[in-house]
Amino acid sequence: MNERYKDIKVIGFDLDQTLYPKMPEIDEEIQRHLYKKIAEHRFCSLEEAKELFFKLYKDLGSGSRVLMSLKVPHARDIVQEALEKSDIAQYLKPNQELNDLLVSLRKKYEYLALITGSSLQIAFEKLKVLQINPESFHLIITGEVSKSNGDAYKHWLAFYQEKDSSLKPENFLYIGDRKIVDVDIPQSLGIKAVLVNIKEVDMTINADQFYKVTDIKNIFL
Repeated sequence: MNERYKDIKVIGFDLDQTLYPKMPEIDEEIQRHLYKKIAEHRFCSLEEAKELFFKLYKDLGSGSRVLMSLKVPHARDIVQEALEKSDIAQYLKPNQELNDLLVSLRKKYEYLALITGSSLQIAFEKLKVLQINPESFHLIITGEVSKSNGDAYKHWLAFYQEKDSSLKPENFLYIGDRKIVDVDIPQSLGIKAVLVNIKEVDMTINADQFYKVTDIKNIFL
């Protein structure tokens, strides 16, 4: 194991585009709904809304933050609505290598968690399609508690620190796919983080980056 991770005792996973590959079809399904809301709010065309969305998304890192920066009312509700109305499941496929990895990680590490921006219902629907048993995780934190403001990570820390007061933030590792929400925010709380499903390594990001999620087995198993 890499020395950087020798003290890891608790591992958390993102769900969307982490436990399944990034796909442009999925992005477009979700973002199409957001373009419409931006267009309605800004009184512009869908194409203009799309262009504006991507211009801001590059720096802000999440759909809800883009909508909030544009002062679109009920931004988080709109993103949740997009997730619920978008037919993402049609693009998802089970991955036996990933399922085997989760089983092995649960055996090796004391605690395994899922921390996702999807609602409880949507998260369980996706896990079902991916054929991932929810019981693979000791704890599941869903979008009802926000990752974007750090609350989900704070809840994760507190939950396990209540079980074991010796646990410190540096004993926690989060695995996701987005720099701001999945690396910057947990790292600001002292949590270690890695990125997966990364096509090209970004040297400006202070975190290990992997081409696919199952590549982490070379580090953590």
